[in-house]
Amino acid sequence: MRSSFAVFAALAAASLAATPLVMGASNAFATQEPTNVITMPAVVTPIDVVTVPAPAAAETCTRKVRVVYAGYGGESCAR
Repeated sequence: MRSSFAVFAALAAASLAATPLVMGASNAFATQEPTNVITMPAVVTPIDVVTVPAPAAAETCTRKVRVVYAGYGGESCAR
């Protein structure tokens, strides 16, 4: 039991020590962004947005039930 715990502790310590080294090496080998990037204007298509009122639906409830859930209250129909 002690030897398996010691192996686990050694692996954990090695991974903690190796993480900054691996991250530093990967950042050192990363390619830099090219500085001569040419940006082209994007084509923008205008879209007409029109608000349409919702149709007023007649309420067909015969019995209303008040629903309260997590601080929100409202009335709904019992089915």
